[in-house]
Amino acid sequence: MIKNKKLNTQDINIFKEGTFITKTPKETRNLGKKFASALKNGDIIFLKGNLGSGKTTFTQGIVKAFGNKGFARSSSFMLVNEYNANSIKLFHLDLYRLKPSNVWDIGIEEYIYSNNISIIEWADRLIGFENDNHWNIEISNMQSKRKIKIEKKK
Repeated sequence: MIKNKKLNTQDINIFKEGTFITKTPKETRNLGKKFASALKNGDIIFLKGNLGSGKTTFTQGIVKAFGNKGFARSSSFMLVNEYNANSIKLFHLDLYRLKPSNVWDIGIEEYIYSNNISIIEWADRLIGFENDNHWNIEISNMQSKRKIKIEKKK
């Protein structure tokens, strides 16, 4: 387990499989910013965790790292937020309000196969997704800290 290590943004291999501890929302956003250095066009990120675990906070760091001036908000009520960031779009999808049987009805394939970056909260509702090539991020609360497990699925 890696704890409180200062990350070199050029060392993206640290994100292939690692567990990180953050103590504040700011640290969680900063980890998201550093993780963004490992992303490329077409990447899909599955964010898993309970309500309030920090999924959107982590996403805020990713969005900021790509140069978007806006503030990433939870997309629970809109399902999808789109951010223009430099030469790429970031799609922040939140499947919380959908039943697994209805996820494909919103045209989700237009986002995840767009060659942009898709960040999907509550990705466990995305049944039938055949692409094993994605990032899996699990965030859990541990008293006043967050445990963030990141792994690249191939």
